[in-house]
Amino acid sequence: MDYSQVEIREENILALRSFLLEGPEAWVPLQDEMQKDDETAAGYMSLLFGAFEVAVRRRFSPTYTVGDIVRFVADLRIKAEEDAHLINTLVAEDMIRRAVDAAPLKADLPDDPSTVLHAQVFILLYLIAEFDFDRAGLEQFIDETTAYTKMWLDARRSESADSSAQQN
Repeated sequence: MDYSQVEIREENILALRSFLLEGPEAWVPLQDEMQKDDETAAGYMSLLFGAFEVAVRRRFSPTYTVGDIVRFVADLRIKAEEDAHLINTLVAEDMIRRAVDAAPLKADLPDDPSTVLHAQVFILLYLIAEFDFDRAGLEQFIDETTAYTKMWLDARRSESADSSAQQN
């Protein structure tokens, strides 16, 4: 994906707020908009990824054990009840490990977008419920997420520019 055209806009932030308050159903009306072009979809998905990263780091950093991550994913699957089958255990554990800069799992993991997205959404919403934010806390989380996501996008742009420069 070329991130050079991806910008975090106000509508992305409003959609994230709705998602965190109402769950995935809040994004149903956005499906047509996200299918317009890759940059539009990438704006929403980048902010979702940023929220996941910030939430995981808040929960597990700076100290955690691999056992903490394993227990968290097990608890997440128990709480998911009949939807537990949507959460691939190894994918969820690997995503958390990567978010806290731990060594990734060495297992051969599925990388299809649906499996990754399900794990990401379940983990994020579980953490948001666990944090039990008041209004100010939620706004602070969204501000932190927006700042993190912009830095992440800037890093992708820089990588892309460096790669282009090396090819020339």
